[in-house]
Amino acid sequence: MKIVFFGEALVELNHSPRYQTYGGNVVNRALYLARLGGSRNISVSYATCIGIEKISMQMLQCWQRENIDTSLVKCLATKFPNLCFIETDNSGQYHYHYWNKDNAMRYYFSYGSTLLNHALIESDYEAIYISGSSLAVLTDDDKALLLSLLEIHKRKGGKVYLDNSFRADLWSTKQAQYWYEKIFSYADIAFVDLNDEMKIWGSPRYLTQRYVKWGCREIVFKQSNRAECTVCSLVIRSDALLRVATIKLAVQYGDQIADNAFVAGYLAARIDQQTISQSLLLAQKLSHRVTTCSDAIIPSDSMRDIM
Repeated sequence: MKIVFFGEALVELNHSPRYQTYGGNVVNRALYLARLGGSRNISVSYATCIGIEKISMQMLQCWQRENIDTSLVKCLATKFPNLCFIETDNSGQYHYHYWNKDNAMRYYFSYGSTLLNHALIESDYEAIYISGSSLAVLTDDDKALLLSLLEIHKRKGGKVYLDNSFRADLWSTKQAQYWYEKIFSYADIAFVDLNDEMKIWGSPRYLTQRYVKWGCREIVFKQSNRAECTVCSLVIRSDALLRVATIKLAVQYGDQIADNAFVAGYLAARIDQQTISQSLLLAQKLSHRVTTCSDAIIPSDSMRDIM
């Protein structure tokens, strides 16, 4: 399967010995899936917008070294990637602070036709992954354009994988509600964080019914607190809701690093025609593996046995 991940790239500053890393939830998920995909006939591309300065070019080379196809990356001479400072408090909780709201990603669909348009309409991409924050960063006109591309992609039999990531610095809850109701109607698999869901809707009421109404066929719910994290995968068939499997994760609330690994592991197994239970187990194994590393991305040797 050929899959493209669409989302924002970040320059991350943190308290690690290296201080500066390259990341972003979407590209980190793409990276882990690219590693897992080598033995599973999965080819991973990344669609984003960056600058042409040294840091942007280093990011591009980093993705290419991980066997991520970058032919859908747009480079603009006058724009730069977003900047994120990751702060860790005394309890180990991560806090994310963003700069450069006018970053390159906002302009992916600007300045003429984009490579993603051609990839989804004319090429043989079979799936696309989009995060809620990927949608939020776009202008309303570009959000509508992305939805029109998904409409064509779905008519061709393509798959759409979505998550409900919510960043209050990018849009309001009303805006998120409006656009999520539109985009999740295309989702084949929806990754839903209940903490983000509470931020958007203010209540857990009608949670499952909402995604059923939108037409999602497979929903992976994650509920976490400071003590534990539970993931439940549901499948909707013939208007019946089936709780297929539930699993515990040894990760902290708000641990995006483990989330990225989990999503990649789950997708790798599902694309490889594994059962939901098997997919949750691979996702659990990889997410536990990354919690032993202080960096956002573990060395590939640390996951060689599951690649």
